[in-house]
Amino acid sequence: MTAPGRPAATPLGVLLDADDTLYDTRAAMHAAGAQVAAELWPEADPARIAGAGVRFRDDPEGHFGAYTRGEVEYDEMRRARVAELAGWLGQRHDDLWWHRFDALYEPAFLGALTAFDDVRPVVDELRAAGLAVGVLTNSSATYTAAKLRAAGLSGVFDVVCTRDTLGFGKPDARAFHAACDRLGTAPEATLYVGDEVVNDPVGASDAGLAAVWLVREGEPEPHDGRLLAGRGVPVIASLTEVPRLLARPGARFGVGESAR
Repeated sequence: MTAPGRPAATPLGVLLDADDTLYDTRAAMHAAGAQVAAELWPEADPARIAGAGVRFRDDPEGHFGAYTRGEVEYDEMRRARVAELAGWLGQRHDDLWWHRFDALYEPAFLGALTAFDDVRPVVDELRAAGLAVGVLTNSSATYTAAKLRAAGLSGVFDVVCTRDTLGFGKPDARAFHAACDRLGTAPEATLYVGDEVVNDPVGASDAGLAAVWLVREGEPEPHDGRLLAGRGVPVIASLTEVPRLLARPGARFGVGESAR
């Protein structure tokens, strides 16, 4: 398929974020974190135990950001997050706790992880129309493969690009450009869709891609909306809106007009 307004020879592609775009990482982390904290630290404050998954996902010390920037390795980042969680719960932590947490957390998390209902139909529609469809995530390759399997999405995408396979993480423009190169499309002929405003639509827009901001629930936060002011980035509530954006006559992937 050639999008309206595009030369026939221009290859088009779509890159999708993974966590909370393809599958419900937030809900799975919240459930798994609370379950594992209750098993490991039953003497901790029950109210904090109930919120352990939220705390673990929120990562208040920013360890995942440090991993994204290439400052620490993946295992080091995970250990630091477990140590922070244990400290917040008022519990000791050491290598034994790390291994026990990891052994309990991974099956609980992957067992709770589900794909959003709109993913497969939209990817099938885009690929049937001749577009290349890939994934660009700040997670690791091994973990992303496990999450895709758990969510029933293995083999669905043309390429899966991760922070460790590329050497760069979002919002670094090099991550977007390297992912486009692997997808076989130029940045200016690639649409990027993701849910984290800075890493996804802002980063993609700065890198020269067309960008769409996915806000699955509720309304965008005013501060986040201001970060996109003047960029003409559409806001969508479901991936089902992506083919409609692509089909707008004469539009560059629909950028320049809000979908909400």
